[in-house]
Amino acid sequence: MENLKTVIGLEIHVQLKTKSKMFCRCDNQSFVETTDGKQAESKAPNTVVCPICLGIPGSLPVANEQAILWTLKTGLALNCEIAEISKFDRKHYFYPDLPKGYQISQYDEPFCLGGHLEIEGHKIRFNRIHLEEDAGKLIHQNGNSLVDLNRAGTPLMEIVTEPDINSPLEAGAFLRRLQKIVRDETAVSMADMEKGHFRCDANISVSDDDGKMSEIVELKNINSFRFIEKALLIEEDRLKSKYPDWPEEKSKVTRGYDSKKDETYIQRTKEEASDYRYFPEPDLPPFETAKFDLDKLKSGVYQFKDLKVGELTQLGIPESDAQILLKNSQKLDFFNGLKKHLKPENLETLSKVVVHNYLGFYSEDEDILKELAIAIDNLSENKISKQIFSLLSDQIKDGKSFNEAVLEYQNDGLDVENIIDKILAENSGEVTRYKAGAKQLMGYFVGQVMKKSGGKADPRKISSILAEKLDNQ
Repeated sequence: MENLKTVIGLEIHVQLKTKSKMFCRCDNQSFVETTDGKQAESKAPNTVVCPICLGIPGSLPVANEQAILWTLKTGLALNCEIAEISKFDRKHYFYPDLPKGYQISQYDEPFCLGGHLEIEGHKIRFNRIHLEEDAGKLIHQNGNSLVDLNRAGTPLMEIVTEPDINSPLEAGAFLRRLQKIVRDETAVSMADMEKGHFRCDANISVSDDDGKMSEIVELKNINSFRFIEKALLIEEDRLKSKYPDWPEEKSKVTRGYDSKKDETYIQRTKEEASDYRYFPEPDLPPFETAKFDLDKLKSGVYQFKDLKVGELTQLGIPESDAQILLKNSQKLDFFNGLKKHLKPENLETLSKVVVHNYLGFYSEDEDILKELAIAIDNLSENKISKQIFSLLSDQIKDGKSFNEAVLEYQNDGLDVENIIDKILAENSGEVTRYKAGAKQLMGYFVGQVMKKSGGKADPRKISSILAEKLDNQ
């Protein structure tokens, strides 16, 4: 029927990339780094565990502050209201990969409330963002079910939308945008769907103009944007086709998606909140968010979602550099931190320094940013070479001012003229060829002096002294 309206709401689970788990000090990295930099292999099952994440009686949780900060940062990026008081709760359910028999989650006082994200001009509202611990993982093979608890206790941020999405394709577009925000713009998660860092439960229903509504179907733990769209399309068609059989009262069911058969299947009826027997977590006190520096978090978020490549290219930044900056929130943070102290005409040099990672580090220290900006100004104005800039920046990031770094460089005991004399004496044949017209040997002499000086000498100074000595010999 053409007058039927589709309503979709999403619950997105985002695994945070903190160093340790949510309530203990266990390593939060459950994959082995390979030589090509990809996380291709899981660590041996049940090796990244401790009494706390195993739920051993007598063990006590301690909340991961970084996970809380990143949840607040995400809330600010998504226009949420930050709650003044927030607490953790126990959510009870029994499953083989939940060793305690309950999950530490949040019920009625989450960290973030409300908020919205626009997709092609359509505002999709958020209900809440809360923080919890992940469960373990069941592995089904050869007719057996095995439990790996390495993932148990991982910080998991749950982002819940209002039912504002009107089509499966819009749901896919929303999820792709949200993934970019948590992965690239706020940088709180790897957000790799294949590894379970970014998972989605989708709720879909269909209604007519008179308010009659189908059952609400929840599609659980789908780990591919394409599969989410396909599963929602299947359910949309199924619910519309069952219009005459829609229930009189509101009902909920949970269905899974079989990607090999490209079909959904019934799993169970949906639990209500009362089924989980929520109550406040007695081992963790409530949190006052005022203790966190929200202004600093907000300045780290600024307006990622509204920033366009054109805004950077208008500053004189090459488009290729602008694309790289916008894809990496830390580079963009660093760029903006330095920009405040830099001469406007030197912005293109700044982008190259940050994009090509000449400095190789990140800092929010205003004194360091100010002194580095002075060094970049000098580099841009050809007052120092790239090599000298690299040496000076190493001193600045260790806490020295630009002038102190220059003074240390000038007083490092280098006698460039003496080094040049030795190089010319050791290469008399090349000197003769140079004087006979082989001017390309100047590069050779400069290279030899640079090598002898350990890369500390200024190439322009070397060339000037060499030219004077060779022409006067």
